[in-house]
Formats: sequence, C-alpha cells, structure tokens
Amino acid sequence: MSMSDGRGFNRRALLRGFAGVSLAATLPGALAACGGSGAGPLAQSTAPSVEPKRGGRMRAAFIGGSNETANILKSTNTPIDYVRTRVVYDVLCDIDADGKPTLVLAEEIAPNADGSQWTIRLREGITFHDGRTMTSEDVLHTLRTYVDQQSNTAPLLMDIDLANAKRQDDRTLVLPMLRPHGFLDLALTQGVFVFSKDTTDFDKAIGSGPFTVDRLEPGKGGLLKRNPNYWRPEGGPYLDELELLSIADPEARLNALKAGQLDYAASIPLTSARVERDNTDVKLFVPPKWEWANFGASMKRTKEPFTDPRITQALRYAVDRQKMVDNVTLGFGELGNDLFGKHLPYYAEDLPQREYDPERAKKLLKDAGMSDLKLKIRTSDYEYGLTEGAVAFAEHAKAAGITIELDKVPAADFLADYKVFIGAQFQSANRKPRPLPLDVLFFYGSDALLPFTGLAGEKVDQLAASVRTAVTEEQRRTSMGDLQELLSEEGGDLVWARAPICSAGTPKVNGVKSLGYPGFPSFRDAFLA
Repeated sequence: MSMSDGRGFNRRALLRGFAGVSLAATLPGALAACGGSGAGPLAQSTAPSVEPKRGGRMRAAFIGGSNETANILKSTNTPIDYVRTRVVYDVLCDIDADGKPTLVLAEEIAPNADGSQWTIRLREGITFHDGRTMTSEDVLHTLRTYVDQQSNTAPLLMDIDLANAKRQDDRTLVLPMLRPHGFLDLALTQGVFVFSKDTTDFDKAIGSGPFTVDRLEPGKGGLLKRNPNYWRPEGGPYLDELELLSIADPEARLNALKAGQLDYAASIPLTSARVERDNTDVKLFVPPKWEWANFGASMKRTKEPFTDPRITQALRYAVDRQKMVDNVTLGFGELGNDLFGKHLPYYAEDLPQREYDPERAKKLLKDAGMSDLKLKIRTSDYEYGLTEGAVAFAEHAKAAGITIELDKVPAADFLADYKVFIGAQFQSANRKPRPLPLDVLFFYGSDALLPFTGLAGEKVDQLAASVRTAVTEEQRRTSMGDLQELLSEEGGDLVWARAPICSAGTPKVNGVKSLGYPGFPSFRDAFLA
C-alpha cells in the first residue's frame, strides 16, 4: 500500500491526526487489578440546572506534548490544540449530543439527488475577528488550503472536485464531487475549521470563533479572551477568559483541580473517577454513551491465519466481555459487540450480542484445522486498555485452547512506523467513536483511509460504495445495516468493551459540551455558576 493515492493525499498526515486526537481517548492510570466491585455505572453529564452567568476566567488543563502548535492546519496534533481551535474558529457543522450533524456556520449543507454535487450556504452576518464578513470565498479558500497543504484533515475532503468548485454568490458554494458522496456533512464535522482568505501565517489564521487568542505558549498553554462581537446570537461565550494549561500527567491535572489551581481537568483516570464520585467538591463529566471509547483488537483479514473467517470468529467467542467490563473498565463500561458506532444512528441494534463461548471457539478452530492456535498480539502502554485488555484476553482464550503471547512495544514506537501500525497482523486497539458512515470511509474497502483489518474485496467494496453514495435516510439505514451484518460475520474487528472518557471540574463549572470529542470539548457555552 502506498503512502499516498491518486487523489494526492498523504495517508501519513491522516495517521498523525488520528494518533494525535486518539491521545484523548485514553483512560490513563486505571489498573485491571483494581477490579470492578462497587463501581457501577457513572451518570452521564446533563444540561446545567442554573441559568448561564457571564464573566470570570475558567482554568482548564489538557494533554499537550512536544508537537503542540498554533498552526490551524495541524489542529488535531494534541487535545489542547484542538480545544483552543474549537473556540477560536468555527466549523460549517458540528456533531450534536446524539451524534448527528448540526449546522453552525452553514444554514444548509445538502447533496443533489445522487450525491454528485453538494451545496453549502452560509448564514448571513458572520464576521471574522478582524471585523470582515465571511463569504463563500473564505470557505472555498479554506477547503483548498487544507488539501493543498496536505493537512491532517485533507483525506476527508478527497472526494471534492475543488478545482471545479464554484461560488454561486457571496453565501453559496457549489461543490462537484469526483465520485458520488453521501455524507460530506459528516466529514465536515471532523476538524475542518474555516479561516479567512486573507490568512498568510497559519500560526495566526484569522477565525470567527467565540474567543480570540491573547497569549499562546506551546508546551505551556495560553489565554483566550471573549470575542465581544461574536456573530452567533444565541448561547455563549459567557466567560470573559478561558485559560488553557498543558499538563500531560492525568493525576497531576486532577491534583491541581483539587488544590484549587484549576476549574476543569480533562481525561482523568477511571480509578480517580471511582474515588471522586461521591466527593461533593468534584463534579464528574461523563459523555453520552456513543462517545465512549472502543476497547479491543484488530485482526488483519489479509494475513494468515485470519484469512479464514472461522478464525476471527473463534477469537471473538474466546473473550469474556463481562470480565473485560468488570476488570479492565473497572465496571464503568458496557459490553462491546465487535462493531463500532453503538448508540449512534444506523447502528445494527438487531444483531445478537456475542457471548463468551470457548467451546464454540474450539469447534470453529477444529473445523478450520487450527485447533492448536498460537498467536502474538502487538500491544503497548501507549494508551490505557491496550496492554491491560491484551493480558486479560490471553487468559480468557486459554479455555478455547488458544495461546496468545504479548509483543509489547514501547509507547514511543507504537505509532512510529506507519506501515507496521497499519499492517499489523494482530494488534490491540482503542478506537475513538465517530459517525458510522465515516467509519466506512476510514476502515473498510479497497479505498479505506486506515485499513487496519484489510477487509476488502468485491463484496465489501460494493457494500462500502453503497454507504458512500447513500443520500437519503432510508438508503443510509439499508446500506449501513447490510455492511454491519457482513462485518459481524466476516470482519476483523474485535470490540470487547466500551468505556467513558471522564473529566472533572469544580461544582461551579457548567456548559462544557463534548460534541463528539469528550477529550477535547467545546467551551463556547461554558460558564462559572
């Protein structure tokens, strides 16, 4: 597989973004040995019960790193970069609490009858921080720049024929597609931030968001100030200032919160969530279930022994999912069923939950002539759940006569080699959720952006193509249902559990919304009660 395809995008760029934002999908510090007794489910965060209050400075800490940058084209490098970008810039559309696209800058994003052309119409009266009115020219310049500069999000725009895109008027943009596309609106929710056509320095791109940058120190954080002329009439910004701090260690973030040095600490350990759940001085933020991380493994269907679907099915029956929930997610999670997108539109709820059945696994292996199956799973401490899940899986699989050896890779090397990471035969996985049609774009078929399982071929490609081109709700339901049925029987994904990405704040913190990204939420409507 080449590093770029005929449409000119670099897959390594996508992997950089995938790896950067996946840092926020960690549950660091939680140990399987702690068990799940007494944990129980955490209540999901609800809308604030008090009226929004204006004013004040909120101090919030996130995961940063050596690759922090102000460059708008690299906004997915780290969670702290993404958090800042989400409030300094706006998107054409975002994801709501139910996982559906909701319009922001655009008042319409719609395909024609067959998805061969999309029309974007901007709201009236949107202004940039410098006072200039946003037009369709800014949007077209933004899309072309993301692609020309091979940004992290460029692969999501690969089907747009940008060379022949046209501005119909100051608020309307017509985008022909290189091939029919049924969910451009969903693709535009994935970090495509609009900036001014006058931008020459991408470290200082001109945005239209609810906050402006007052001070920025990559590696330390920065200070954002309320945009008094924000174009959006409803909602925030309510805060006068938002201070973002880069603190890599999750325990350090939580300790700073409890010491009164912070108002909000992102991505805290589940062990800490269990300890603090009854602490009235700490408010836990738990995202909607569709945003929970998917814990499991990927099996490369193009490599032996996984070319035989009986082997992948045997592995799926050889894992005790309830023990994964109890021990690895400390009882806070829920069962996985080897598919992504649970609780999202189009998820195949009618497929039966796969149970732990080592005897059935043994029979599948015997039928495949692989009764004495020995495997090595590539894993790492890069994210919580990778090694912990692999260790537990190896123990569960013994009952099916399967021997699993751990190939534990140093955290710094887990993503370092693109070909190794994408091409691994058997590998631990911890996937962040996204709207289901996008998972098809990312993972399945000959055109997949990140083909972890390598699942392709005529049947898969036809089903993936039907998802790509579905423009009506009925077409999406049918095509997604057909593909998920195939993935359940012949896929290479093993999802044994799902668990929340928790954050913490003081009781005064309100209005923080994940909107698809619990590790780097939106503070547009945040306030201190």
